[in-house]
Amino acid sequence: MLRLIFAILVMASAARADLTITNVSLLDGTGGLAIPGMTIVVKGDRITAVGPAAEVRVPRGAKRIDGAGKYLMPGLMDMHIHLIGAGQWRGLENPPGVAIDREAAISYLHSFLYSGVTSVYDAGNVPELILDLRAKERAGSIVSPRIFATGHALSYPGSWMSSTFHGVGVPDWPETTKLLDEQIAIEPDLQKLVMERFGLGPNPLGPSLPEDLMAQIVAYLKERSVRTTIHVATESLARSAFAAGIDTYAHPISTARMSEAYLKMLVDKKLPVATTLSVFDEIIRLSDSPDYLDDPLFSDVLSKEEIAARKAQGAARYVSMGWMSWFKALSPYLKENVKRLHVAGGVLVLATDRSEGPMIHRELELLVEIGIPPADIIRIGTLNGAIYLGREADMGTVAPGKMADLLLLNADPSVDVRNARNIYTVIKGGRVIDRHRLDVAVNR
Repeated sequence: MLRLIFAILVMASAARADLTITNVSLLDGTGGLAIPGMTIVVKGDRITAVGPAAEVRVPRGAKRIDGAGKYLMPGLMDMHIHLIGAGQWRGLENPPGVAIDREAAISYLHSFLYSGVTSVYDAGNVPELILDLRAKERAGSIVSPRIFATGHALSYPGSWMSSTFHGVGVPDWPETTKLLDEQIAIEPDLQKLVMERFGLGPNPLGPSLPEDLMAQIVAYLKERSVRTTIHVATESLARSAFAAGIDTYAHPISTARMSEAYLKMLVDKKLPVATTLSVFDEIIRLSDSPDYLDDPLFSDVLSKEEIAARKAQGAARYVSMGWMSWFKALSPYLKENVKRLHVAGGVLVLATDRSEGPMIHRELELLVEIGIPPADIIRIGTLNGAIYLGREADMGTVAPGKMADLLLLNADPSVDVRNARNIYTVIKGGRVIDRHRLDVAVNR
């Protein structure tokens, strides 16, 4: 009942009216530095005007936000999550008898909004959860970041992904087409495939999606205008996906230093690659320094019980799976490959492979730590996310005609990405989100 009251309060506080932000320093998402003295006009869910105050007419009756001393950028986009609620590990179990905890899922969606994230892509989940929430978000019946989803990820029977993270094993061709048609019917925003001979970590050798079958699946989906992404960890498999016409990569190569030839292929084709440094980082830190969970953003959105459970269980969980030492060994290769891809001019896309909003800020910090300038990271976290989805015509920058998904900050993130934590206002689809009424721990 308490969470229902929260939901009603949040919906009431998110009423939309024409909006004008005046005299603000603008980071439009294209990668440049802040432009001072700008005015942005929003009508409905779209931006209608952007320019210097002297050149922009403010509509009569519009709600005004004085942007003096503040910085406006597009809302952040996390292009690889697995939403909590249907089996994803969070320390706590679902209540007894509850297979799908929608209350928890909505709270985690609110954790993204609270952290300045206005769009997420769920890369594998129970369709009954994520597709239902996607429909409700698009109908405006829940307060949530924009939800883009794959539903079931597609792998091969008996493989690592076919039994975890809600993947499903595909039969051999041509029987595959029946399952593909079922997937197409649910309208995935991006269909995820998984080619992983060893799983994500030192899992025993098992079946992997055959390369010829992967190519047939990609071609079938492409003919039906379904955009694709793929989980691969080795360069040889990544090259096979490239040759098949994959649209995006769900992770960078992590098992070795990628070759110059493969790097050139990615750069020349401008194929978007999700960064996902946080998944390695968090698993390592759960062993070495779990006190990161005491960070104010985490303690704001997660309950004390969740934080305590993660600290108590996290290290043992990942050690028992063999992942702790594996991720420590591979992390340097992952970081080096991400940096090389950026330096070469590739399309990096902000993504965490985690399940809660605060992780996006750790991803930003990790990108700085490997040497990527903050101004470039703003584009990685905004416009490039829209490119990943094939939605750059509608999203990802502050420009006339674009969706009014905006983040108003008290300090300049292009100077220091930690300033992206210093949130003044989150706006999604032209609606001002009251962060104090979101269903997160600090507000309960």
